[in-house]
Amino acid sequence: MLKIPTKYLLLVNGLLWTAIGIKILLIGVDYYGRLASIPWWYFVLSAAVFAGFWFMFTGVVRKYAARIMAMPEQRTSIFKTFSVRGYLIIAFMITLGITLKRIPQVPGSFIAWFYCGLGPGLLSAGIRFIVRWWKAIH
Repeated sequence: MLKIPTKYLLLVNGLLWTAIGIKILLIGVDYYGRLASIPWWYFVLSAAVFAGFWFMFTGVVRKYAARIMAMPEQRTSIFKTFSVRGYLIIAFMITLGITLKRIPQVPGSFIAWFYCGLGPGLLSAGIRFIVRWWKAIH
């Protein structure tokens, strides 16, 4: 099993969440680019989705950062970062995201504003993990 120094788990999580956030945001931007016109309220919807995920991910970062910081081992498997419930939620979210993009009845405009809210939410969580790592090592 892949083990790394426990003090780097926050950084690994931060980089992972940041990369995923950027990827999701770019998908949303791509879908925005496919639209013939973009009503102003799509940006309001993106901001509302971002705000919802920002608040939700704030709790997630707090919970999992505390979990990581409490690990007594010097080296820990990167897979111990999340609980089983956490992995189930991640699997559900990935499945839902893939499903939404594959259902023809889901309009591209929905993918655009929703992903442009979700992506920055994930990105902000990644940044918060990195900040917590930085504070922990200094």
